[in-house]
Amino acid sequence: MSLKRTTLTEIQKREICTYACDNKRTRAQYVDWIEEKWHVRVNESTITRILQTTERRLGSETISPNTKRHKPVTYPELELALKEFVLDYQHRTVLSDALLIEKAKMIADGLDIPRDALQFSSGWLHKFKDRNGIRQRKLEGEASSADEAAIANALPLLRERCSNYPLERIYNMDKTGLFYRLEPDRTLATKRLAGRKVNKERISIALCANADGSHKLKPLIIGKFEKPRCFKNIKIQSMPMTYRNNAKAWMITSLFQEWIREFDHQVGLKHQGQRVLLLLDNCSSHKLDGLTLQYTNVHFLPLNTTSKIQPMDAGVIMSFKRHYHRSHVRLLLRYVEAGNRAEDLRMDILQAIRFIIQAWGEINPEVVRNCWWHTKILPDDVNVDLRNVSEDIRQNENLVLDELADALRDLNLPYPMQAEEFLNLPEENIVYKVPEDDKIIEELVYLFKNTDKENTDLEEIDDSDEIPVISTSTAIASLETVRMFLLQQENAEEYVKLVGKIEKFFRVKKTNSLRQTDINAYFH
Repeated sequence: MSLKRTTLTEIQKREICTYACDNKRTRAQYVDWIEEKWHVRVNESTITRILQTTERRLGSETISPNTKRHKPVTYPELELALKEFVLDYQHRTVLSDALLIEKAKMIADGLDIPRDALQFSSGWLHKFKDRNGIRQRKLEGEASSADEAAIANALPLLRERCSNYPLERIYNMDKTGLFYRLEPDRTLATKRLAGRKVNKERISIALCANADGSHKLKPLIIGKFEKPRCFKNIKIQSMPMTYRNNAKAWMITSLFQEWIREFDHQVGLKHQGQRVLLLLDNCSSHKLDGLTLQYTNVHFLPLNTTSKIQPMDAGVIMSFKRHYHRSHVRLLLRYVEAGNRAEDLRMDILQAIRFIIQAWGEINPEVVRNCWWHTKILPDDVNVDLRNVSEDIRQNENLVLDELADALRDLNLPYPMQAEEFLNLPEENIVYKVPEDDKIIEELVYLFKNTDKENTDLEEIDDSDEIPVISTSTAIASLETVRMFLLQQENAEEYVKLVGKIEKFFRVKKTNSLRQTDINAYFH
């Protein structure tokens, strides 16, 4: 079988240079060595170009090891000046994305760079950070910059605490925002088009799992409307998630306390009354005042450490977003291929919930375990056991990312976002803000106002449509199409059996419906 030609990453190119320094070979032999080591094939001319950069590669640090191609920046003087600003001020104050963009614009003016030469978008800033090794920062305050000393001090205590519990009884919960139907186009995401409101409706999601990945709790999804129109005729309580709402879709204290009470109940059932350890960050809404937890010991992670030592933040949430947006963009692609415009797709919150449930289900235990291992908070003997699965997981995650990138490219949008840019919107890190003292009443009134109706005072309105009732006859007819499709496939026996079970459920529902109709007719 012929091997696929591929572009090597920066870390692979550096390793080739290191190998060539110690092993003098022909270009053809280097090609064979690469094929044996990474199972990829490159041209001899590629080897020549890489070896010509040996001095530069071995004499500098590889900041972005997984990057495959470097594009030159348009204004290197702006790049250097902004990086210097970060280096000078990052230890003095919290450098938010908004502040960095503001300073970048000021520097650009000073350098006489035309105002319309750069967009200074969140995507531009993300690429700047990536090129210069500046880590993404949360906007809650607890992870604006990782405190290496605090991490070093926290790890021994964390390992000691975790050593008192088996992996299945150690949990972590973290939150993320999600612009669930944002078009992956820079212009559509940042401007109003023909008076159309920017499509950036957001929700918040809380995800929780234990250290061995054997128990993933139902996602908590926080939207802005109590009963969106698309929920009508839907048994929302039958879906494996919990839905709550407030006007800003924030994880406020009352929702957190409701969540942790339910968590305490669920783990009590799961582990037959044995206590568990729950690791949480220091988000302002994480208050335990007045709570009595029967089965849960809570350990709060130190400030400025969670970006590195919180398992959910170490890759689980990013994996979830990759899976979610793969489904999201595939839906968008089908819509565009049918002759529609991307900006006209009104994906509702119900569809988003379905994608969320699917994405959370697609994260297997190995991914969760690997992220726990990555934080180094588990005892050393456990860390060794988990490390063996890292490479397979990386390959699988890269496959999902590649599929997302392919779908984004196939959309053929005018100003498309790259996959990493689409997955790393800084605004999604905001899940709660403490109101200012003089605005707390106004903020609370806004959060808890009635959001059932299309209230124009809200940031968005409910533009979803009611889902029509599907009759059992229609469902059975559709199922017959699925059955015929499966009967035309190889190795589909088990799926055909599943269709039979579903059909039996449908027919029982139809029989019960007919009986109810007869009873109603009898009394009328």
